[in-house]
Amino acid sequence: MSGSAAFLDAVESRRTSYALTAKSTLSDNDLKALVERAVKHTPSAFNSQSGRVVIITGQRHQQLWDATYDAYKKTLSGNTQQEEFFRNKIDSQYKSGYGTILFYEDQAVLNAMSAKNPALAQAFPIWSENSTGMLQYIVWTALAKEGLGASLQHYAAYSPEIQTVVSVGLDLPAAWKCTAMMPFGVPSAGPREKEFQPIEDRVKTIFSA
Repeated sequence: MSGSAAFLDAVESRRTSYALTAKSTLSDNDLKALVERAVKHTPSAFNSQSGRVVIITGQRHQQLWDATYDAYKKTLSGNTQQEEFFRNKIDSQYKSGYGTILFYEDQAVLNAMSAKNPALAQAFPIWSENSTGMLQYIVWTALAKEGLGASLQHYAAYSPEIQTVVSVGLDLPAAWKCTAMMPFGVPSAGPREKEFQPIEDRVKTIFSA
């Protein structure tokens, strides 16, 4: 098998997993090493290395999702049906996992890079999103190759209240902005069937001598 084929096999193995158990195929030390390797080698604009990650497991992981629900509940205007729906969703799809990987971008680094390159200042937030997306994908794919399921959640990315939740008690610099939350664990069920749009509608080729 060629190198690219092996890589693309890994890409294909990564799927969203919602049915998670509180088990891991990796020891905590191996999990830490996997994430550290991903953080170290993920590209970033001007090699700014602005990506930051926090791994939480066990009780802290469960507390995180309880606090996320409490903050999100405030946006539901007392709709008990919606409250029950999201309580069940969080309990069965996120809190049920082994842990959560929290992704951040260090705004102090990005602000410093913008100050050094004022003509490009407006581009750094875009590049930051590119970089954090790559980091999330690398971690997610690596977890899949280890037999772990995960999903990518963005409650903190659009909610100031939940943005605060994912920093409380973690002793993080104020400049760390959470970009995504990735609950993970050994999946208890396979992924949902996925439909694909015609690839010829999505890829165009212009080969020229």
